Amino acid sequence: MSTPLLQATGLSRSDQGRTRLADFDLSLERGEIVGLLGVNGAGKSTALSLLSGSLAPSRGEVRISGKNLHTSPDMRRHIGLLPERAPLYPQLTVEENLDFAGRLRGLRGKTLSRAREKVVKQLDLGNFQCRLCNRLSRGMAQRTAVAQALIHDPDILILDEPTAGLDPAQAQELRDLLGHIAPTRATLLASHILEDMEQLCCRVMVLNQGRQVAQQQLDHARSIRVRLRQPPEQGTDFLTRLPGVQQAQVQGDGWYQITVTAAVENLAPQLAPWGLLALIPARYSLRSLLAESIS
Repeated sequence: MSTPLLQATGLSRSDQGRTRLADFDLSLERGEIVGLLGVNGAGKSTALSLLSGSLAPSRGEVRISGKNLHTSPDMRRHIGLLPERAPLYPQLTVEENLDFAGRLRGLRGKTLSRAREKVVKQLDLGNFQCRLCNRLSRGMAQRTAVAQALIHDPDILILDEPTAGLDPAQAQELRDLLGHIAPTRATLLASHILEDMEQLCCRVMVLNQGRQVAQQQLDHARSIRVRLRQPPEQGTDFLTRLPGVQQAQVQGDGWYQITVTAAVENLAPQLAPWGLLALIPARYSLRSLLAESIS
């Protein structure tokens, strides 16, 4: 059994009698994107500060590839952190900010230049390298901050509210970029924005008042409701025989609830001979999970 890249056990933090995080457990493997979901004040930022090594726990431990993060601080080199507020110097250019972040991580000379060129390409910042950061749009500033977190090519990427404050187009562009760079590392993403979780994460953990109150696995299967005018037989065997259909359930009056792995556009032609009246995609409701968890 492989050792997780990031593992937290019984992680807790209290300040002046107030519990900010209690008994938090997490295991994160390479290629995973795990989400921390919760309303403001739920404990997400505290969890990320503890997991990144910037805050010491009151109890519990964090291990990076099996080594204790807080007794082996050199293990922080494996972590890239994007805090909630982008750590940019506004009077410096994008290139200067990236070089500064790289030097903090011990990069010098040609190694630093190559690292900068790599993240500039990954985050599509080529046309903005010489622009002062106080002249960037919110979206470009956030891309620059992500590039800072990636400059030393970390195994673990920790993101705190990466799309907060972005307009819908900027947020979607950043999600697409994160989706491309995440498969080679382990990624932990804290957000209260459901679209971030639904599009990027394979698993979501819900925090409320400093405690983990729910967890939901997200996969590629999709739930769809269909209505047929003339189903060929009783039951659901005719549906489960279709390619990509995993499960089916009769709901009455021609309605069926089915779970598919195939694309919806491939399913409709297969149902057309039976008088397809309606096809309504649905996905697991994280909104409902969040509401149930904090009620």
